[in-house]
Amino acid sequence: MKSKNDILKKLLPVVIIAAALVVIFYFVVNRQMTTKDAPLSKVQSVLQRDLKYNYPQSPKAVVKYYAELSQCLYLEENTDDDVKAVGTQMRLLFDEELKAQQTDAQYMSSLLTTVEQFRQDSRYIVSFSTSSASDVVYVNNDLGELASLYCMYTMRKEGQNYSDNERFLLRKDIDGHWKILGWQPAKDNS
Repeated sequence: MKSKNDILKKLLPVVIIAAALVVIFYFVVNRQMTTKDAPLSKVQSVLQRDLKYNYPQSPKAVVKYYAELSQCLYLEENTDDDVKAVGTQMRLLFDEELKAQQTDAQYMSSLLTTVEQFRQDSRYIVSFSTSSASDVVYVNNDLGELASLYCMYTMRKEGQNYSDNERFLLRKDIDGHWKILGWQPAKDNS
């Protein structure tokens, strides 16, 4: 008959291994839970929209999403990769005619320069508002089905707020998506 010490000597490694596995399992599960619960940055949040399956349904929604992306561009904590990711998403909202005016590389270079200039000027977008749905003007002509609306940006530069009003022109593409054909400063910019 085996003594109690012999049994304990054989069980002790099994108990130690089991305890170690429980501790490892706890840390792995806890780390996964913490990672899943970590809040998304503003850039990550706005980039989660998959435009292939969840494209904005109206001209107002397209301009609103474009303004959200624009607002994210000028966050101080953004890296160049963040700016490029936002810029890539913005280009998905552009009409093919607008995209054809610059290559992707030219657009990104210009965008990075603009963001850097905003940072140097301590300038960023505080908020924005778009025209109401009833104020969107629709027209059919040789260019196709068009929509026009306004977006007012409240900007801050060196501690002072000012408004930047833009008039957007959108065109419906063959898939029925409203794409940004262009924009220009509204006449009443202050």
